[in-house]
Amino acid sequence: MTILNYPALLPAPRRWPWVVSLVLLALLQVLLWGWRQEQYRLYATTGLRFSEVLSEETVQEILEPEEDQTDTSGISASFWGQQLGSVQGAGGRKAENVVCIGYRGDARDCLPVRYQAGGAPGLLGKECALSAALAEALFGSTDVVGLSVTWQEQIYTVCGVFAATDCVLLAPCRDHLTAAELRGVSADAPKEDAEQWCLAVGLPTPQAIVYGPQRLWLADCLCWAPLWILGLGWLGCLFHLSLAWPGLLRWLFWFALALVFALLLPLLLQALPGWLVPARWSDISFWEQLWQKVREGRRALAETPQLWRDYGRL
Repeated sequence: MTILNYPALLPAPRRWPWVVSLVLLALLQVLLWGWRQEQYRLYATTGLRFSEVLSEETVQEILEPEEDQTDTSGISASFWGQQLGSVQGAGGRKAENVVCIGYRGDARDCLPVRYQAGGAPGLLGKECALSAALAEALFGSTDVVGLSVTWQEQIYTVCGVFAATDCVLLAPCRDHLTAAELRGVSADAPKEDAEQWCLAVGLPTPQAIVYGPQRLWLADCLCWAPLWILGLGWLGCLFHLSLAWPGLLRWLFWFALALVFALLLPLLLQALPGWLVPARWSDISFWEQLWQKVREGRRALAETPQLWRDYGRL
């Protein structure tokens, strides 16, 4: 019997792992960008939490300064506070232990919720917003825009309903304000800038600070991470392929990569916020001190009274 010898065929390259990896990376990127939009809705401001009730006169002077007392720091503020209370609907139904959030300023900064009907209350007037759970408790429906509720013997017209499983009321209020939301705080030194602003306008030193814009910067870094990983992967493949190139072409390619990196490095360092840049890069203790400040900030926030804005599902 004659045995025929056929030439062995080369194995086909396996491309499907790369295809699956790219698809998963694209899905991860889409999820991260959706999460980033939520972070921008929730943490657009720098939050201050005080250990005492703010003076109504001081809040009034900050929100409506006189002509000779105009604030030149570029920081704008909205104030709010939380208390438990009872809310009564126009039909006589009453809800107890409602999380009542009173505010002065921009309601959207004080409580950045997602409205499923209507919108946020305005700066003036007797408007309020209810959570879906509170609307169901008072009226048996979430179609309540235009109806009236009573809180602290004041009648408010419902202008919006937001999604929440807790009974929450958002309405203008002048007393029991214990928190503030700031816009325009320095991105490089937020703690020092916020404390100096409080000192300048006559407010006490905040017990804790919620660094919203800094959290957004970290969220941006996380969202760009898959693209950075993909770029580094392609760069690694090019570097591996260049090992088989002729000597002159290979050295020219490596020199071009080093030149591009040297040109981009100052731009990358400039994009870093000031709180993340040490005075000397050789100072190893800077990172230990930074981590200690982060831990102290988280501890101070944990020691403040629990507010629905900070723990509720917004």
